[in-house]
Amino acid sequence: MDRTTPGDRLPAEAVTLLEALLADDTPAFRALRAQIPHLRVTGGCGCPCASLDVRLDDAADVPAAIGAGHPAAEATVLDADGEPIGGVLVFVSEGRLSYLEVYSFADEPISRLPSPDRLQL
Repeated sequence: MDRTTPGDRLPAEAVTLLEALLADDTPAFRALRAQIPHLRVTGGCGCPCASLDVRLDDAADVPAAIGAGHPAAEATVLDADGEPIGGVLVFVSEGRLSYLEVYSFADEPISRLPSPDRLQL
């Protein structure tokens, strides 16, 4: 994924990743998934990692997620050999998706959003 500019719609890779991380059929996850099409990128991490700050579009008429944890979802990122190399976390603020964090176990950051087939939930 190329770096996004604040105000951009959520990149397709981020949509796919969030849908995979929020796949459980709980009321909170259903509410969070309904927010995904209405997210805008507001920034990212200062390092070259793939983390994204997001904000729900003010015009979106979708409910806040009640009971979402902190983090709301998490998974381990695996390399091509199935070895853990980092993780992803989904954060929520006041029932709204707010941050998708991608972190590495090594010094080198994960600079591209991982595909769902590289996640260990």
